[in-house]
Amino acid sequence: MDLPRTDPDRTRFSYLRLRRLKEAINDPRVLDALAREMDIQAAAGQQLKAIEGRIEELRSAPGSFWHGVDAPEILAASILKSRPQAPDLIDEIFRAVPLLQDLSKPLSEWLHLAGLTPQGGGVPRTGRANLIGVRGGRFLASPRVVGIEAINDSAELEVTLGDKSIDNTHAAFVACTPAVAASFLWFNATRLNRWDGDALRRGLEPSGRGFLIVEGDAISGVIRPRERKPEKALLQQLTVDLQAGRKA
Repeated sequence: MDLPRTDPDRTRFSYLRLRRLKEAINDPRVLDALAREMDIQAAAGQQLKAIEGRIEELRSAPGSFWHGVDAPEILAASILKSRPQAPDLIDEIFRAVPLLQDLSKPLSEWLHLAGLTPQGGGVPRTGRANLIGVRGGRFLASPRVVGIEAINDSAELEVTLGDKSIDNTHAAFVACTPAVAASFLWFNATRLNRWDGDALRRGLEPSGRGFLIVEGDAISGVIRPRERKPEKALLQQLTVDLQAGRKA
């Protein structure tokens, strides 16, 4: 399959990094899982060509679920769909994690590298954020509060997109693995009976939240948040709330 010659670490299809997608189609185990999921009968060594042919049929057929969708996007989404055929392998490709808590350490490190002190969310005036990054105003640095809502379930991602409220932070993010983001696209597509690879981005736009992808210890900013200027009095009260949360 002709994959684009763009930056393999910045380009994503169904939220799967292009570099990972290229590695996946060179893995016979992935091709075998894909062929079984797509009900393709092909000898070893001929599977990729047969998969490419099926994808072209799907994207070219008028009224198809995949009509007009780029072939690499269909390929990446289909790899996730083949998870029942090889769960551990597909989970590794899409960097799935078993627990929400598994996202806490890399996200906390990301906040720390940004000059912020990480602490748990779940306090008033921080919206749905379950992780907060705080910087107090001292020397030349101005106060800053960043909220992150880490999610490890595609249904929960649907819920948070339905909440258009704006929290009292300078910037807010939603964060999840490629597995959860791609699963959300499948959830959305099944409901609408068509694939929409931009559904997550459009869902976040009204609230101005950014989007972070968590891949092991690596964090990638996929959507930039809209910067806000919370009222001074609200920030002061937020500081009190956060201090109370630490004591608890």
